[in-house]
Order: sequence, then C-alpha cells, then structure tokens
Amino acid sequence: MIAKEPITVTEASAPDAGAFSAFLWEAWQQVGPGAPGFTGATDELIRDLTTRAAIVERLGGPDRRMFLARSGNRVVGFSATTRIDAATVELAGIIVLQSMLGHGIGNTLVTATVAACDEEGYQRMIVRTETDNQRAIRFYETQGFTRIEQRTVDVDGLTVPVWDLERSLESSGGC
Repeated sequence: MIAKEPITVTEASAPDAGAFSAFLWEAWQQVGPGAPGFTGATDELIRDLTTRAAIVERLGGPDRRMFLARSGNRVVGFSATTRIDAATVELAGIIVLQSMLGHGIGNTLVTATVAACDEEGYQRMIVRTETDNQRAIRFYETQGFTRIEQRTVDVDGLTVPVWDLERSLESSGGC
C-alpha cells in the first residue's frame, strides 16, 4: 500500500528527466497498448520517448511546459502544455499512474497547469481526447472544459476520432 503523502506539482526541468522517464515507463506498463491516451503507442515508441534526450527536448522552452506531480519523491502524474497562439494554449498531455487514480492527482495537475497558463496571460486552454474515452471527457468537464468540436486526427497513421474541449482562463482567477 502506498503511504498517503501530499501531492506536489512543480515545473519539470532537465534534472527531472530520469524521474519522468521512470514514470512514463511505469504508466505504460500499467495500461499497455490500446489504453486511452496511448493510441498508437508501442514498447519501441515508449522506449524512444523515455530517453533522456527525448525528454529534455520536450522540457520547456517558450512554447512548451511540463509539470510533474509527486507523492514524496515519486512522480505519479504529469501534464504538458503547448502554445497555440498568444491567447490559446493546449493541454497537450496529462497522465496519472493507473495505480494512483482517485487520489486527486489529476485535479491537482489541472489546477496547477491552469494557474501557470493564466499567469502567462493565456485566455483559453484546449484539450483533445478520444471520443470513446468517457472517463477523460467527464474529468475535463468537471474541470470546467466544454466540448467544442468532434473530429478525426492522424496519430502515427491511425485515424482517431477525438473531442476538442476548451476552458476560458480569463475567469480562472489564478486557480
């Protein structure tokens, strides 16, 4: 049993690459191929994404940010954002370890991510999830997102039906 420790969220930086790599590999091992949010993923792709170089490349810069949720020293969740334009940011990814669902980690990650984007001056946040991922859709709706468009996207050669959802940041009050 995992001891109940407070969940903290910090912005990821290069020294976090090893901890993030271990987290992403563990998340993949817990759910495997075909899991919502991992559409099109394979062991080989996850191995490529979890190299130090691949992680450091995705860690920030002016258009991307990554946030890590920790329970003690263990990374148990992450979120990432990508700048769309001066007013819009995409919540480009959020993953919580399957074994840690129900502990408020997703809520904590979204709150911290929204607050950071609001502070940067973004006015709206969008997120995309598979249309059959009802758990994620319900989660995002409880976080203030509303469905705006259903469409298909290409994910490594697979056509995937998705919902685009959005949330205004102007009234978030810094969450």
